[in-house]
Amino acid sequence: MNESLNSLKIFFGEPKQSRAQKTLDDLLQAAEKIVDGADAESFDARSLAKVSGYSLGTLIKRLGAIENIFLYTIAVARSKTIRKIAMDINRFGPETTAKEVVERLVDLAFTEIERVGTSVIRYYEKRALKRLSNPSKIYEYTNEVVEPLLSFIESNRSNTFRMPTKTEATYICRSMFIFLERPFVENDPVAGSDEHRNMAIQNILGLIEAKKVC
Repeated sequence: MNESLNSLKIFFGEPKQSRAQKTLDDLLQAAEKIVDGADAESFDARSLAKVSGYSLGTLIKRLGAIENIFLYTIAVARSKTIRKIAMDINRFGPETTAKEVVERLVDLAFTEIERVGTSVIRYYEKRALKRLSNPSKIYEYTNEVVEPLLSFIESNRSNTFRMPTKTEATYICRSMFIFLERPFVENDPVAGSDEHRNMAIQNILGLIEAKKVC
């Protein structure tokens, strides 16, 4: 996550006084409440001032660009969600089949995406693309799933997984999130439907399932 924040050029500076630290903590908590509301229309200085209780002048002085704190808060929340999915992978028993794992992960991802809200994802993506020093790396956040996935596959005894290389696993994880997120982000009518769920399951399964020998 730190790499993402550096790429986005989000730096709040080190508070030199305890009062300054408290101000920053209060603003971060306020931003988190606003982001949890899943309405990107409220990601502005006026809403932040209202929820935090600080003046607009204080916000600008402490944060610089107001969108900094919203991008930061979304990045942190996204990282927590990714880690939650990664941890969920390692909760499966060693006999769990590839199909069972993928079905569970798709359902978990759908729940998390709907909870976060697609307008929040679009807000982050739109602004992140303008700020990233290397926009081609916008999907690097999926890297947090790579090691847990490889570790689980290596220890799995169901004989339903194939063992990809780390490089291949990196792009498998990219592909997984594209199948899961993009229909929501692009307002595709299929998003969240049984058709979307089946499409995601079948395509992700095709990336990691061992080929059956006839």
